[in-house]
Amino acid sequence: MKEKTHRLPFALAALTVSVCINCLGGIGIPKTAVPLYMDSILTFAVTAWCGLGYGIACAVLSNGIMYLFDATMIPFVSCHILTAFFAWLTFRRHQRLFPGEKLPLEAFLWAGLWSALANAVLGNILVDLLFSSQSDRMNTATPVQGLYIATGSLMFATYLSGILTNLADKLISAAISFFVYRAKKRP
Repeated sequence: MKEKTHRLPFALAALTVSVCINCLGGIGIPKTAVPLYMDSILTFAVTAWCGLGYGIACAVLSNGIMYLFDATMIPFVSCHILTAFFAWLTFRRHQRLFPGEKLPLEAFLWAGLWSALANAVLGNILVDLLFSSQSDRMNTATPVQGLYIATGSLMFATYLSGILTNLADKLISAAISFFVYRAKKRP
C-alpha cells in the first residue's frame, strides 16, 4: 500500500505531461502538411511506466481535449485506446519473459507496430463509415487523394494510406516514448 501512494504522484504527473504533449502533437501536426496524427506521442511511455489504466486515461483525456479544439472526433478515441492496449500487451509480455529488465527499444517498436495495425483497421473502418472513405483532415486527405489518382479506387487508397500513415505515426511515437521512458527512472 505504501508503495502505491509514493507512485501516485509520479503517475499523475506522467499522465498530465503525456496528455499535454499528445494534445500539442495532435493539434499542431494537422496544421502542417505532414500526414501524421501525432496524438499518441507519449501514450506508450505512460503505459510503460504506469500500466493499462493510465494508458487508457491518457488516450481518453488526450482525445477529449482535442475534441474541444475540433482536432479530432470522439469515435477516434477508440483508436487511441487500442494504442494503449496493444502497448500494454506488448510490455506485459516482455516483462514476463525478462522480469526486472527495463523495456528495450524493440518492445516499444513492436508496441508501435501492433498499435499501428489495429489503428489502421479501426480508423479506416471509421473513416469509411463516417466520411465515405474521404477524411476532411487536410494532412491525411492528401495521401488518400494521391493514391486514389494512382489506383482509381477510393477505398483501396483510404486503406493503404491509413496503414502507411499509422505505421509511420505509431513507430515515431513509440520511439519518442522509448527515449522519454529511458530518460526517467521508474519510481
